Amino acid sequence: MSKPSTFIPAVIRERLGVDRLRSYLEDCHDDLDRALDLYAWNGQIAAAFLEDLGRLEVVLRNRFDEALTALVSSSGQQHPWFDHKQLFSGLHGNRTRDNLVKAKMRATKNGRLPVDQGTVIAELGFGFWRFLCAARHHTTMWVPALAAQFPNHPVKENAGLIRADVESRMDRLHFLRNRVAHHTPIHRRSLAEDAANILELALWICVDTHAWMTGLSRIPKVLASRPA
Repeated sequence: MSKPSTFIPAVIRERLGVDRLRSYLEDCHDDLDRALDLYAWNGQIAAAFLEDLGRLEVVLRNRFDEALTALVSSSGQQHPWFDHKQLFSGLHGNRTRDNLVKAKMRATKNGRLPVDQGTVIAELGFGFWRFLCAARHHTTMWVPALAAQFPNHPVKENAGLIRADVESRMDRLHFLRNRVAHHTPIHRRSLAEDAANILELALWICVDTHAWMTGLSRIPKVLASRPA
């Protein structure tokens, strides 16, 4: 990997910190130049993943929002689905509602603006949608609404299996996203599997979405450029 300008590697090691570079140095047998190349590549692959995860998040939250809106409307309710208390019961439901309250506060500028459903949805993070995939939401959300949002899943008739498959992939991707957001190393992960999980979820939702995301993804190219 070419260096953009002349610098002293030992100084960069001090600036980044030994702890931050430890995994890179270990994988490069304490070769500092190679470790810094690997560190730079880690940032590049993290950025590529953040792009794909962002696209998946928008597609997924739109599908969930539309499905849950239709579910609540079918029962004669006029308020947004995230205000439908029956969807969020028990201790874990309280925690989920706390996330929704915070999202509404951000969306309304602490109550100074009217609640706009689209703005609230945009304020909910990746972790929120991952937690909607948990088993506790199987009966209230997945059976009546969410399982149908993955029409290309291999087993279309089994809401429980669809939910479990989506949850396992979302759980892994949520962990990855947190690591990327905190600038922590991801170079030891099975990144090809992570990339496959993103595209598999997209495929289960929509063939066209899968094709679009595949064409935009920089991950394969960056993976291939990993320094030796």
